[in-house]
Amino acid sequence: MKYLILTIMLFTSGQLYAQIVKQPFKSKALANSLIGTKTTRDVHIYLPDDYHTSDKRYPVLYFLGAYSWPIVYSSHIEKMVENHKRKGNPMKMIIVMLEGNTPLRGSFYVNSKVHGNFSDYVLNEIVPWIDATYRTKASAQHRGIAGFSMGGTGALRFAANNPNIFSHVYALSPGMFDEQGMAKSYLTSEAAIARYQKFKQKLAISSDPSAVMKEEFASFQGREIWENGQSNSYSAYLMAYAGAFAGTAKQPFGIHFDQDANQKPLWYRGFGELISLYTTPEIVEQLHSIHIEVGDKDDYIWITEGVLALKQKAQQQKLAISFDVFPGGHSDKALARLEHHMLPFFAQHL
Repeated sequence: MKYLILTIMLFTSGQLYAQIVKQPFKSKALANSLIGTKTTRDVHIYLPDDYHTSDKRYPVLYFLGAYSWPIVYSSHIEKMVENHKRKGNPMKMIIVMLEGNTPLRGSFYVNSKVHGNFSDYVLNEIVPWIDATYRTKASAQHRGIAGFSMGGTGALRFAANNPNIFSHVYALSPGMFDEQGMAKSYLTSEAAIARYQKFKQKLAISSDPSAVMKEEFASFQGREIWENGQSNSYSAYLMAYAGAFAGTAKQPFGIHFDQDANQKPLWYRGFGELISLYTTPEIVEQLHSIHIEVGDKDDYIWITEGVLALKQKAQQQKLAISFDVFPGGHSDKALARLEHHMLPFFAQHL
């Protein structure tokens, strides 16, 4: 009986220590978005085994979810950490998992009138809150940021623009344009452009914009976004991208560049500015470690070509950026790569 009680105590103790804390966070930065983005966000935080039994401080990894990834992906991260621990590789870090979903399925983690101020949400709300709530090593040297797809794009932008907050960055299959990338992307889909134009016309003359958006975005929710044909998912992405990067005060969803060529720089910058940022020595030199992975046959060809263009330019300039071009497409073995590449990367560098 004594041994049974001890076994139960040990099991219970283990459950209390290594854990994912699921915390709702009320954001002021996301208030008053045009499309009604949720202001209460789910934040999942992985705490190491000995967090509750020590007074140590821990480095922090921020992981940004992809376009249309729900926060439940945190369960995969938890299993990955547990697998490393079983192999004798304890991941002594706090991992903060965020999602960037909106009614248009993706915010790209930037400030915008359409989606809300997601950059402010991460930088001005979440990072200070985590440092105030948990025992963190609250310096850029011990803070990293990573993400997959849209999250990878966001991670690269956050690190480049805020080296005083994030010193380490890892991006898997990040959205990225070279000079020809935009012309090859979903942003040129004729069906998506036609729907986008029609939506904007309806919005401009409506006395109830919220009703117009609710009706328009209905087919973008849940699995319906993928089940209503390719043009449906392209339309959602085009509108989300436009709202994030091409909006102006008078035109929050922007003006498409096939209608006005002068708008091209606004549309291009979302994915296109990353190559410029990461071929600027002054930016790269402020970061302690940078790693980018991409499939050689990404489903979105402009992503492969964009990363390869950056790789070539970075190597020509002898910049300290490591690359891994693996055989496969956009999502091929994404979880395995996060487990076997991303986590060891931060275990080494944080």
